[in-house]
Amino acid sequence: DILGQTTSDDISDAGIPIRTAREIHLRSGAPALATRISYAGELGWELTVSPEWAVSAWDTLVAAARDLEVGLEPVGYRALDSLRLEKGFRYYGAELTTQDSPIEAGMGPFVRLGKGDFIGREALIAARDASPGGPSRRLRSVMVGGPDWLPVFGGEAVRMNGEVVGRLRSAAFGHTVERTVGTVYLPASVAEGAPIEIDVFDRREPGVVAADVLHDPTGARMRG
Repeated sequence: DILGQTTSDDISDAGIPIRTAREIHLRSGAPALATRISYAGELGWELTVSPEWAVSAWDTLVAAARDLEVGLEPVGYRALDSLRLEKGFRYYGAELTTQDSPIEAGMGPFVRLGKGDFIGREALIAARDASPGGPSRRLRSVMVGGPDWLPVFGGEAVRMNGEVVGRLRSAAFGHTVERTVGTVYLPASVAEGAPIEIDVFDRREPGVVAADVLHDPTGARMRG
């Protein structure tokens, strides 16, 4: 609704389907690349504008929200981190590094091995052929503790039966699921619901291996 107030371009599902991008023009005159995607798991766009148009684009969006009386609010990175973890979205530098395979990270459907040569293609094919039953480990979502916030920030040891089996890649309090949420690479044989423990300073906090996507697993909210 807010974006529709700022442009005469078609931003409907037909105009910009999910996971596509189109150039649009805001009424302020700012050209923007509107990408129909949301790192927060909600219906939304990422707008890319050149620096000289950034302030104008922002002011246009804020003014439109004010006219609609919808209470647009800017949020910080910690809030976004909480939302993306509830959605199981990965972050490069945490869940995704040069030491991790996209197959292990659950990103296999987004890798087209047949599109032609690219850096890492041969390694991915070799790994796939060496493990026809799937990778030996994979990225999992976990929930830790109860409904109270915990001082867990990522990097903490994850234990099963007292033994360290991995370390949290990311962690944040999930305000929708009302639990602390984290990600960790675990042996692929570990089942959803398996109990774990997380080292939190001088104690071990109980947790559980959770579903990969904790909120809106079908992605209905992103489709509007």
